[in-house]
Amino acid sequence: MTIRGALLGLFMGIAAVGSAAAQAVDTYTVKLVAGTPGYDHIQPFIAEYLKLWDKYGVKVEFIGGNYQRSNQLMAIGDYDVGYNQYASALRYLSAGIENVIVAASSANCALMVSSPNVKSWADLKGKRIGIVTKFDVQYLTLIHEILPRFGLSEKDVQLALVPVPEVASALLTGDIAAAFPFEPYGTNAIDKGAKLLLAADDLVDKKKLDSDMLRNGLVMTKKFAKEHPELAKRIVWAHLDAVHIMKTDKKLGMEVLKHYVPKMDSKLLEQAYDNCGWTYDAPPKVWIQALLGWMAEDKLLQKPIKYEDAVDLSMAESYPGYPGYEKLKK
Repeated sequence: MTIRGALLGLFMGIAAVGSAAAQAVDTYTVKLVAGTPGYDHIQPFIAEYLKLWDKYGVKVEFIGGNYQRSNQLMAIGDYDVGYNQYASALRYLSAGIENVIVAASSANCALMVSSPNVKSWADLKGKRIGIVTKFDVQYLTLIHEILPRFGLSEKDVQLALVPVPEVASALLTGDIAAAFPFEPYGTNAIDKGAKLLLAADDLVDKKKLDSDMLRNGLVMTKKFAKEHPELAKRIVWAHLDAVHIMKTDKKLGMEVLKHYVPKMDSKLLEQAYDNCGWTYDAPPKVWIQALLGWMAEDKLLQKPIKYEDAVDLSMAESYPGYPGYEKLKK
């Protein structure tokens, strides 16, 4: 090798190291928002509790505690990253809010429960069914997947907005015949005397749609992902570290849940824990396509949305496994 060649190689090596270092030292503070620290939104609270973001060298301005606020802040594009409903993210994208789904959260995490007097699905015809809110993932799953599977349609029942803490009492007093609350409120209703109508694992007929019901996921603005790709990747990896913890270490998962929701009955949290599956790093393509189809059918999208425009799984697919921050050192 000539001296000139050796020097050129040295300079190229220095440049490569310098480039990698510059990439890792992005000092931008990521604005991240989440809802209540329940099963679907617990990942950023795990990241905060275990200082995962610090281990990834990422500065994060995090606010959490209210899913409606999380929804609103992502709707106006005021935050870089958020935990949000897939249906909301898709609707915002159709309205011109450039956000993209980058990773999954928990799966299912809800139960279909009924009054003890309900003997079959046919008994629900003409009756009131409690829902969390209209046009979210659970609503879409109920009217397009669950009711038709059991010979009913939205027109056959009366959908009523019922706050999830009130589901148990509403069922037992006869105010509603059935309800579709997220956990742990379905488990709470059963503990109080309600009947399990459809288990978490059975919310989707997997013979027809090869997916579980996934409601929430990690969403970020396309602007943030483009301008800060290394930070975006590290945020996704930290999220997937937290998903791994919830899947493999129930004791630690419960510790984090109890830390952030100390007033919630810990026995109830533990009972409902296994109804939430953390088996997905990314939402299945067929699930997002199903949501897009249902939302188009219900005229909830302002313009057609392609799957490729709504989802970017490249960062999740690059995840090297737990703990991701250790792999950055290699």
